[in-house]
Amino acid sequence: MESHARLLNKLQTSFLVLGCILTFGTITANSEEFVEGTDYRVVETEVQQEVAKSANDSETEPLADNTIKVVEFFNYGCQHCFNLEPFINEWLEEKEDDVEFVRIAVPIQRAWIPLARAYYIAEKFDVVDRIHSTMFKAIFEHNLKMQRTDLLERLFEDRGVDAEDFQEAFTSEEVNDSVRKSGEHMRLFGLKGTPAIVVNDEYVVETQRADELEKVFEIVEFLVEKIRNEKDNT
Repeated sequence: MESHARLLNKLQTSFLVLGCILTFGTITANSEEFVEGTDYRVVETEVQQEVAKSANDSETEPLADNTIKVVEFFNYGCQHCFNLEPFINEWLEEKEDDVEFVRIAVPIQRAWIPLARAYYIAEKFDVVDRIHSTMFKAIFEHNLKMQRTDLLERLFEDRGVDAEDFQEAFTSEEVNDSVRKSGEHMRLFGLKGTPAIVVNDEYVVETQRADELEKVFEIVEFLVEKIRNEKDNT
């Protein structure tokens, strides 16, 4: 029979091996690589060039060369966009300084055009932080028809935007142009619905199923790191 000391030594060795296996398994799981064509798709070069041309033609200030742009295409009438919000907010708290987050409101249904206008009016008057979450909650938690101009006007008034200024902006060429361009960009990227995330105009992460939302920003971070590595190697 084996001595007590020898048996104890074997048990300790077994636990050590098991611990190494479990650790290796954890590292492997945490270093998951996402797959092109399954988790994301590459934007065609011609589309990237068209988007870049459109950006150069606009009056928006260009981003710094080392900045990686992450764009969310959304609409306040979209249930999945509302469901994605907690994941966006969590990611925004942790994102690196070289990543710029941009929202684009797109009216993929005619009835959602006023909701898209509301976002661009909020941008115009610099009240997005005071409007954004309230819009989602009004629609999906309080069942309010925020397409109604009177409700939008009241909301903006409560956030410090004069009713007359709101009405003027609501039908302005500036806001109409923003809505029109949002639809053009959505078509350029070949997006079928919202929410959709475009990383640096190079990669598209599309997710409209609730069970996929929790991994959206894992894919985004994977792509951001991929772009960083590509920049470092050029």
